[in-house]
Amino acid sequence: QFFTKGVGDFHYPHEWGVDTLPLGNQELSFALGKDGSTRRKLARASGCILEYVGNVAYMAGTIPERMRARDYLTWLMKQRTSAVHVDTSGRTDISVVAIPHEMRGMTKASVLRDVERETGTFCFFQGDTSTSNAL
Repeated sequence: QFFTKGVGDFHYPHEWGVDTLPLGNQELSFALGKDGSTRRKLARASGCILEYVGNVAYMAGTIPERMRARDYLTWLMKQRTSAVHVDTSGRTDISVVAIPHEMRGMTKASVLRDVERETGTFCFFQGDTSTSNAL
């Protein structure tokens, strides 16, 4: 923790730079994923360099890349405790996929992980996973 002592939530104001976001122990474990798979997925989807040092997420890239990485990381953290609802208006980095009524609650997380790996995206259900009509 020597290198991250006193590091807080920071937004670098210039076009290319590094932002930081402190994480709790459980958040870090969730954000890292097995063998770093979740960290790599968020980095690939956002186009941002994302690394964890101690309990701090370091996001390096352009302002839009860092904003996407921070948003995706925030949405990921929300998934741990509640349903995620995202305002998609005006966002060019999001595609909403409608889920037919008869398929709601049947889509498995493992299938979403396969889609993420194959497409370099970050997928999640909008709202409750068992009743969501959007992915």
